[in-house]
Amino acid sequence: MNSRTSSLSSISDLFRPNNPKGLRSRDLSCTRLNILKKEIQTDTHLIPLKDLYALLGTDPVTGLSSDRAKELLEYYGSNTLTPATQHCWARLLLKSLCTGFSILIWLGAILCLTAYLIEMFTKPHPSTDNLYLGCVLIAVDVICGLFSFLQNYKSSKIMKTFNSMIPITSSCVRDGLTNTETPVSNLVKGDIVYIRAGDVIPADLRIIDSKGFKVDNSSLTGECVAVPRSNTDGTPNIMESQNVAFFSALCVEGWATGVVICCGDLTALGRIAGLAARLRPVPSPLSREIHQLMRYMSAWAVGLGLFIASASLGLGYPFMQTTIFVIGIVVANIPEGLQPTVTASLTLTAKHMVTKNCLVKNLEAMEALGACTTICSDKTGTLTENKMRVRHLWLENQTYEVSNTSLDQLKNNKAFQSFKICGALCSNASIAPDGNVHGDASEKAILNFIFECDNPITVRKRYPKVSEIPFNSVNKYQVSIHLDMLNSKHILVMKGAPEVVLDRSATVAMDNTEAINNKEINELINNAIENMANTGERILAFADLNLDVNEYPPGFEFDAEEINFPIENLRFLGLVGLIDPPRKEVRSAIERVRAAGVRVMMVTGDHPATARAVALEVGIATTPQCHVITGTELRNMTSDLLYLTLEKNYEIVFARTSPTQKLQIVEACQRQGSVVAVTGDGVNDAPALRRADIGISMGITGSQVSKQTADIILMDDNFATIVTGIEEGRKIFDNLKKSICYILISNVPEIIPVLMFILFSIPLPLGVMTILCIDLGTDMWPAVSLAHENAERDVMARPPRRSDPLVSCSMIRLVYGHLGLIEFAAGMFAYFIVMAEHGFYPEQLFGIRQRWDNEAVSDVQDSLGQEWTYAERKELERACQAAYFVAIVMTQITNGIICKTRYNSLFHVGMKNKALNFGLVFEIILACVVCYVPGINSFFRTYPLRLKWWFLALPFTALMFIFDEFRKYCIRNEKFGGWFNKLTLY
Repeated sequence: MNSRTSSLSSISDLFRPNNPKGLRSRDLSCTRLNILKKEIQTDTHLIPLKDLYALLGTDPVTGLSSDRAKELLEYYGSNTLTPATQHCWARLLLKSLCTGFSILIWLGAILCLTAYLIEMFTKPHPSTDNLYLGCVLIAVDVICGLFSFLQNYKSSKIMKTFNSMIPITSSCVRDGLTNTETPVSNLVKGDIVYIRAGDVIPADLRIIDSKGFKVDNSSLTGECVAVPRSNTDGTPNIMESQNVAFFSALCVEGWATGVVICCGDLTALGRIAGLAARLRPVPSPLSREIHQLMRYMSAWAVGLGLFIASASLGLGYPFMQTTIFVIGIVVANIPEGLQPTVTASLTLTAKHMVTKNCLVKNLEAMEALGACTTICSDKTGTLTENKMRVRHLWLENQTYEVSNTSLDQLKNNKAFQSFKICGALCSNASIAPDGNVHGDASEKAILNFIFECDNPITVRKRYPKVSEIPFNSVNKYQVSIHLDMLNSKHILVMKGAPEVVLDRSATVAMDNTEAINNKEINELINNAIENMANTGERILAFADLNLDVNEYPPGFEFDAEEINFPIENLRFLGLVGLIDPPRKEVRSAIERVRAAGVRVMMVTGDHPATARAVALEVGIATTPQCHVITGTELRNMTSDLLYLTLEKNYEIVFARTSPTQKLQIVEACQRQGSVVAVTGDGVNDAPALRRADIGISMGITGSQVSKQTADIILMDDNFATIVTGIEEGRKIFDNLKKSICYILISNVPEIIPVLMFILFSIPLPLGVMTILCIDLGTDMWPAVSLAHENAERDVMARPPRRSDPLVSCSMIRLVYGHLGLIEFAAGMFAYFIVMAEHGFYPEQLFGIRQRWDNEAVSDVQDSLGQEWTYAERKELERACQAAYFVAIVMTQITNGIICKTRYNSLFHVGMKNKALNFGLVFEIILACVVCYVPGINSFFRTYPLRLKWWFLALPFTALMFIFDEFRKYCIRNEKFGGWFNKLTLY
C-alpha cells in the first residue's frame, strides 16, 4: 500500500511545472505519455480516512492551513490541465507545407529557380520559363499546405475544450473557514471541499460525508446514468469505487463533503486530456501511399537524371548545360497536378458526404474509412438510441413486452393501476410545463411510459410528497410518502433493486388480489428477474403500502433520518425492465459492413450482460457464446495475450472498459495491421479517437472534446452512416487510382521529348510552359471530375484492401509501356508533320539543336534548301510545340474516357458523368485559348494552329480507345490465361 502511494507521489513529481526532472522537453513529454497510458494505481481510496488525513496532512474540520496550501500550490502547480508541448503556429505551418508529396514539389520549384539562375548568369537572354514554373509550383505547394495547416491547427486546440469543462470556483475549507469562492485552480491535495446539487466536481475527491449524493459520470464513462457516491468501502479499481467523485463530474442530487486526493493532470479527466493532447494519430493509408509514390518517383527521377548527366557529359555537353538538362529531366518527372488533384478530389467527396449527414474534418480520413478493416464501436448513442425505455413489465406473474402489448389489455389490472401511481410518485424526475421530463434516465423512461396511459402530473397533484428517503448505494432503494388528498390518508411507495424490495414485501399483487409472499412466489419472481437480466435490461421493482390513518393521520411528522414509519411488510407490485433500445437500422448496417469484410467490435463502459444482449440484437455477436472481456480481465492481460485473444476470437465485446483500455484495444488492433475506426461521443473516448486511423464522433450527443478530436462527425449519430462512409471511401480510392493513372499517362509524352532534345539534339518538341499548362490546366478538371464516377458494383462485396497500392506495378506498365507511349507517338507525329510541311524532314532534325538554338546563326537550311533566321526558327518551334500540345490534349480526352472504368466497357458504363463531360469540353476550350488568344499564346510559347493540325492525333486516339477496350475485354474474360489481368489491371 505504501509503495503504491509513494509511487503516486513520484508520478506527481513528474507532472510538476518547470521541468522538474531536468529532462529534455521531448523526453519529458514521452515519459508523461507512457505514464498516462497506464491504469491509475493508488490506494488513497482504500485506506481508512484517518490514515488518509495523516498522509495528506489535513484535518476534516479545519482543512489545510493557508500557508501549507500555498506551499503545495507552488510545488505541484495549479489544479488545471497542462497542454502537451505545443509548437507555434509558424512551425506548424512550416511542417504542413513540407510533408508528403509537397517535398517533391518544393524540390522541383528549387531546381527550376536554380536552372533559371544558371541561365541568367550564363546566357545574355535567359528564358523565363523555369522562373514561371518555379513560382507556380511554390503556389501549388502553399495552397495545398494551407489545407493541412488548418486541420492541424484545429486539432492542436483539443486541450482548450477540456479546460472548458472545469468549474471556476468551489467551496473549500481552509484554516477552519469555508470560502465559497475559492478558485478551482488553487485547490491542492488535502483540501476539504463541499459539493451540492448543480456543482461540477473541482478535483478527484474521496467522499467524507454525503446525503443522497449522485453524480453524472458520463464525461468519463460515457454512460449517462446518475450514480450514487458515499463514504463506503472502496473497490480496487478506483474508476468503479463508490467513495470517489471525479474531476468534471456533475452533482445531480444531494450534497457531499470530500477531501482532494488528486489535482490537475493526474486526475481521471487530466489523464484523458493528457493522452488526447499527446497522442499522435497514425498516418492514414492514403498518406502512406503518397509517401511511397514520392519515394518511387524521386528514385526514378534521380536515376534518370544521373543517366542524362552521364550521357550528356559523354556527348560533350558543357557542365553547366548538363546541369540544366538534369534539372529539366527531374522537373519533367514531377507530376505537378497530382497533389492538387488528390486534394480537390477529397474535398469534393467531403462536400458530398455532408449531404449524407457525415461531416469530414480530415480529408484523408474519408479514404481511410474505405480501407477500414476493424470498427471499435461505442454502444450508447451509436448502436443504441441513448434513450432508456420500458421494455418489459412483470405484473401478476405475467411478463408483458411493451412494444407488442396494447395498454388496453392492462386497463382492468389492479396491479398495473397501483404501479402507475407508484412509478409517478417514487421519482425525482421533474416534468416541465411543455411535458418534457428531466432527470435520471431510468426515471425519465418510467414517466414517459406512464404518460402513454395516464397523466403523472395529475397523479402527483392528488398525492403531494410528504417525506422521502433518497436512493443510496447501501440500501439500494428509494422511499417516498405521499398524502392522498381524496381519502386523507398516507401512502408509502418504494422503488429499488428487485432483491431488496422483494425482501421487504410481505404480500405480492396476484390475480387482482394480494397473495402471501412465500417460497413458490419468490421463485416465480426470481425467474422473471433472471429472464429480464439475460436480455441486458436494468430491472427495478416497485412496492407500496397504505399507512394506517389512525397511526399516521394528516399532518403527521415523518422523519426520514430517524425513520418513524414502516418500510417492511410492503405489497410487491411488479418489475420493470428498462433498456436503451438499439437503433432500427443498425442491424442491417452491421450486416453490410461485415459482408464488406470489416470486423465490428463493441467497446463500452456498460455492464457485460447489457453489452452482450445489445451485441446479439444488433448482429455484432451471432451466438450467445460471443467472447465478452471485462475491464478487470483486460487489466490483467499482457499486450501479447490481448493480441492472441483478438486473433483467436472474431466476435468480441469489451465491457466496463476505461479510457486507457479503449486506447489499448485500438493499439492492439493496429499492431495486427488493421486499419481501425473508432466511434465515440464522450470525453472518455478522446484518446482512442485521437489514436485511431479514423476517429468518428457523434454530432448530436457527442461532447465538444470528442468532436474536436475526431476526424469525422456523424451529424445524425447513426451507425448506418458509417456504411455509407465506407462505400464512399472505397469509391474515392478507386477513383483516385483512375485520376492518378490519367495524370501519369500525360507524364510520359512530357518526359520523352526532353530526353530526345538532350540525347538526339532535336529542337525542343514541348516547352516548359506547355508542360505546365497540361499539368495544371487542361488535365486538372478531367482528373478531378473522375472523383464523381459512380462506385463499381462490387465495391462493398470486396474484402478491405491490404495489398492494393494506389500506384501499382500494373498501373506503371499500363502508363509507361502502353497508353503513354501512344500519346508520345501522337505528339511526335504532329511535331514531325508540322516540321515537314515547313521543309524540315525528320532525318534533318537529328543533331540540329546546337545551330537551331544559336542566335548568331541566321542561315540554317531546311531539307528544301531554304534558309531560316533565328526568329523564324523559333516561330516554327512554337508552332510545332503547339501541335504537340494539341495532340496531347486530344489523346488525353480519349484517356479521360478510358479511365472512367478499370475493367468495364465504356459501352456498358456510358458517359453519365456530367462533370467529366464538361471537363473534356473545357480541355478543348482551354487549348484553343492557349493557342489563339494573343498574349496568352506568347506567355505559353504556343502558336495559332491551322485547323487540319488539330486532327493529326485522331488515328492515335482511335488506337488508344480500341486497344483499351480490347484490354478490358481480355481482363473481363480472362483471355490468354489472364495475362492482361496480371499485366495491366490496376
